Amino acid sequence: MDPQVRKLKKLIETHLHQSKNQILMIYGRPKKNSDSEIWFFRKFRFSFFNDEIAFIFEEDKVVDICLTQYFLWQEVKNIYYLEGQDPEYKVVPML
Repeated sequence: MDPQVRKLKKLIETHLHQSKNQILMIYGRPKKNSDSEIWFFRKFRFSFFNDEIAFIFEEDKVVDICLTQYFLWQEVKNIYYLEGQDPEYKVVPML
């Protein structure tokens, strides 16, 4: 299993159906381009690769999470969770 898929699986297991307040306590304030239905959090590391997590809300509860991987500030791939479908996780390369 791809390491990014494992990371998204862990995020789904941990944060799916959590409230906005719980996400705020864990991750702090979302990025400026967030709105009331989708919040973005960028995870910076001293690395060529960085991640952005998007929490999608419905009625103030997390209903979906998307993980985007960047290489040198260029979008490389998006990983989506597809509940109840096969395969459950979809990796979409951007390059």
